[in-house]
Amino acid sequence: MRGVERPHVLEFIRHRHGVWNLPPDQLDGLRREFPSVVITSPRDQEEADRALPEADVVLGWAVNPSNFATASRVKWIQVTAAGVTPLLFPALVESDVILTNGRGLHATAMAEHALGVILSFARKLHLARDAQRERRWAHLDLWSERPAFGELAGTTLGLVGLGSVGSATADRARAPGMRVIAVRRRPASDPAPADEQWGPESLPRLLEIADWLVLAAPLTPETRRMIGRGEIARMRREALLINLGRGQLVDEAALAEALASGRIAGAALDVFEDEPLPPESPLWSLPQVIVTPHISGLGPRYWERAVDLFRQNLRRFLRSEPLMNVVDKRRGY
Repeated sequence: MRGVERPHVLEFIRHRHGVWNLPPDQLDGLRREFPSVVITSPRDQEEADRALPEADVVLGWAVNPSNFATASRVKWIQVTAAGVTPLLFPALVESDVILTNGRGLHATAMAEHALGVILSFARKLHLARDAQRERRWAHLDLWSERPAFGELAGTTLGLVGLGSVGSATADRARAPGMRVIAVRRRPASDPAPADEQWGPESLPRLLEIADWLVLAAPLTPETRRMIGRGEIARMRREALLINLGRGQLVDEAALAEALASGRIAGAALDVFEDEPLPPESPLWSLPQVIVTPHISGLGPRYWERAVDLFRQNLRRFLRSEPLMNVVDKRRGY
């Protein structure tokens, strides 16, 4: 970037679960590829706070409301997640700092996760596994358990959100013959990769016809708790809900009540209002619920893709070219 001598990148991707931390060999590769760029990697937030005033670029989550005033040189923040909610505080939103996210990095893994749990429900594999633990030959139980054994062909998959994850899910769902209807903020004239695209005002109609409801929308003021008690009441009794987006898209208490009462047939949940999911949550013990610990986006090439995105954007930044995956800070995605 013109006018910047030896640009300074501050890498700070620190998570309590190590799987979400940038592998050291990937950081070493960046240093070899960009010898003219200073790349620092502080151990903790205190060190990151001290390094922030010298940073031109932040890779990760070093910036927060309490230290942003010291980030006077920062021009661009890249995160490897799709969600950027912790960075949408007023001072940063109003600033000229460019924010880019990891949109698309998780799409393949999350779409395959969605199809995986759908197949598990259709073939009752989760219930068969429960019976296996009990050494119980559950032939008649599985046959009579609601909902009935299913085939994907001819069923309707309702998608809420048609970004990279929703699009990848639609692609895969159509292969076995599912009808895919997507609700999105601005429907396109060409519905592909879905069969149809509807606007948000048509969500109630989608809830009434979907056999499978997959949530892949970003968290915004408009989407927070978009699936509440009233929306769940519109769903078919045989319907199943899959949430890969954000836990806050759903009224979790209302969902747990609906599942316990049999109002809907089941749910596969990878995200929750509070994470980790509290031990006292009733969702743990419901047999028709598949709980996964926010791992739908994990895959063998995740960090390779994440670093490649940053690599491409860093080249663009150094050449003063437009960056990829720029977030609209006011909309939140």
